Amino acid sequence: MSESNHEETVENVAESIEDLLRMEIIKFDDSNFIGHEKVILTVKFSFILSKMMADPNFVKDDQQSLLKALYYSLLIYLDDELKLPRRITMALANDIEKFQDASQLSKLVKRYVMVLYNIMQEA
Repeated sequence: MSESNHEETVENVAESIEDLLRMEIIKFDDSNFIGHEKVILTVKFSFILSKMMADPNFVKDDQQSLLKALYYSLLIYLDDELKLPRRITMALANDIEKFQDASQLSKLVKRYVMVLYNIMQEA
């Protein structure tokens, strides 16, 4: 990976973390470890995700299932917690799935999901 690609990747991850913090999907861990800054899922998002993960027909024990659960949880969170109108949320989901990597929105949501996935892996 070239240095400019590396810098772009780091910038994209930082922007995604900033967005997820602003949406209150993630937060900094309040633990008492000095010098230990860790990001965790918020209670509201964790609740939505746990409901998704509780469905044995939906989630299996593999990375792809977890990524899908995070994606759907993000959409539900946008609708329920951020009060984004359901029609807009559904249109977002349809466009994301239709255009995949061809749209900036798809790439952005994919980054959000990957950041959330990495946070869960570190927990």
